[in-house]
Amino acid sequence: MTSIAVLAQEPGTLGISVLQLYGEGQQNKRGVLILRAVEPGTAAADAGLTAGDIIVSVNGTSAEGHDAGELGRAGLSGVAGDTVRLTVAKVGHPLGEVTLKRRPYAPHLNPATDAFHYSIPGNWQMDLRYPFPLPWAPSIEHKGLEDLAFAPGFDNTNSPEYHSYLIVWWLEGSQKITSEGLEKDMLAYFRGLAEQRGRNNKFTPDPTKVAAKYQASEGQPNFGGEPAANFAGTVTLYDRHGEVITLQSEVITAFCPKTGNTAVFFSMSKAPRPAALWKQMDAVRDGFQCVRKH
Repeated sequence: MTSIAVLAQEPGTLGISVLQLYGEGQQNKRGVLILRAVEPGTAAADAGLTAGDIIVSVNGTSAEGHDAGELGRAGLSGVAGDTVRLTVAKVGHPLGEVTLKRRPYAPHLNPATDAFHYSIPGNWQMDLRYPFPLPWAPSIEHKGLEDLAFAPGFDNTNSPEYHSYLIVWWLEGSQKITSEGLEKDMLAYFRGLAEQRGRNNKFTPDPTKVAAKYQASEGQPNFGGEPAANFAGTVTLYDRHGEVITLQSEVITAFCPKTGNTAVFFSMSKAPRPAALWKQMDAVRDGFQCVRKH
């Protein structure tokens, strides 16, 4: 009976990622949702939804005037097996309604062409991959790439997962990562991000309110199969609403001699340990491989 109950609560997916448009006529400026991507082999794809389609309502709740977190609670997010009614506008067609059944998530795996490997729970949202220099923080002097994953409750201010995410840096060469260097990089990172968020969300950030503090910690002795260095601290930043918040931040790094790269893994959450989300973030960290096992 226990296993059945657990399975019944397994998170499910429709197979879509959405972007909320600006709603001029709404007091909170929230407009309809546009489908940014539809994953092949999912309920949305099987129903004929495609990128560019517009979601007008979710289970009868209008997308206009409601933010993504509210629409998630209205039914856009939920457990596998549940059904969701979407009112959808397709180019050249009248409004139509589709009913979709959520399916279990497949995990996010980094590209098979990467030398390294990780797996992130499928109900997390992956951002685009960015090469260094990062567009919002070009002063960070690294060469390599960044992957970033958002926790399911990232946009929900009432969720214990609010503004929680993982960052993977895969850097060229052997990089000496220090607490002072992390503080410098994170200041540049989140001051640049604050400016970007301010432009996109109509607020003016004060860069002096962004702060980062790290110190060496015991942590895990190995990362990706190699000896690791650990750091713990806090980062104070602007969220997308123009509010200043402080995140708990843990960093683990290791040099991968077989590839000649330095791996840096950031776990970030407003909720401190032992919040449940840290178990998920630890599992991703502990499953990271410097050299992909075929």
